[in-house]
Amino acid sequence: MKKILSIVFAIVLTLSMGTVALAEEGKYTDMSQVTITKEYKLTNPGTTSPAETFTFSELTNVSVTDAAEGVTVESMPTPTIGSISYELGEAGSENMKKTAVITLPDNYESVGVYTYVFSETQGDTAGVTYYGGEIKLVVSVLQGENGKLRIAAVHAEAEDGDKTDNFPNEYSAGSLAITKVVTGNLGDQSKYFNVTVTLNGEEKKDYAESYMVTGGSFSGNPKSIKIGVPTEFQLKHGDTITIENLPYGVTYTVLEDDYTKDEEGNDDYDKAAYTLSDENCKIDSASDTVTITNNKNTDIDTGVLLDNVPYVLLLACVFGGMSVFFAKKRSSREE
Repeated sequence: MKKILSIVFAIVLTLSMGTVALAEEGKYTDMSQVTITKEYKLTNPGTTSPAETFTFSELTNVSVTDAAEGVTVESMPTPTIGSISYELGEAGSENMKKTAVITLPDNYESVGVYTYVFSETQGDTAGVTYYGGEIKLVVSVLQGENGKLRIAAVHAEAEDGDKTDNFPNEYSAGSLAITKVVTGNLGDQSKYFNVTVTLNGEEKKDYAESYMVTGGSFSGNPKSIKIGVPTEFQLKHGDTITIENLPYGVTYTVLEDDYTKDEEGNDDYDKAAYTLSDENCKIDSASDTVTITNNKNTDIDTGVLLDNVPYVLLLACVFGGMSVFFAKKRSSREE
């Protein structure tokens, strides 16, 4: 009996829930605003995004349907949109998702479906990818019990034609590591070599005032480097300096001074050999590396090869013994 009562109670509960759903169907709440959500991503962990404000174009009236006669694209009211601001380092953080508010007009004179489009402003911050697609806002104005109701939705159309409400941005930056290697039997691994590094930015892009440099053993090396300013560093064998947080698109040149001749004009080190992880010398990955190798070899005059001395002495003894033997034999014949 208890089992039957449980089944009956479950059926009644299900029907009551369905009744509530049907009662609520078709009821809407007026919307005075709608939000657009942005996700600010970070391409490579360990990099830091600059402070950035994402702005949008003014909304453009596109169409109006099912409205009263006389309501046209030109006369329909237009919503307004705010901006989204991020502080230093917020890309990829717990604050990577933020919203901008679209304020809907309160002077719709007629029911109807009002369509608008807008886009994200393409900024100039180096390393930032801006959303380039067209965004659509559809406002359905309905007749409610106490006046007109505004029901709004924001979306874009993906390449496959499906709707999406994802409007991402991304900050992309990497690092440049420069390493010194000295080889050869006369290579001085305590010697510092002068290396000039130049960073080159893209046209019409905004860059940070400078970029941090870490590593290296020479205390006088610069701790930062600016875009477009050749900067000298002293590196010895085993040293590596790393330039951090370089936006994608930055190119670089790394040039060591000529050490093929010494101060007296004599031959010194071989021409420096450069090993590049990216032959294009362009930041477009998490890490680029440049290794500079200097080699200095010479033939060493070691005099007598000590390893052969026992054999030389043995041969000398053999020849000496033979000389004594033949001398005695010759002497005995003469007698």
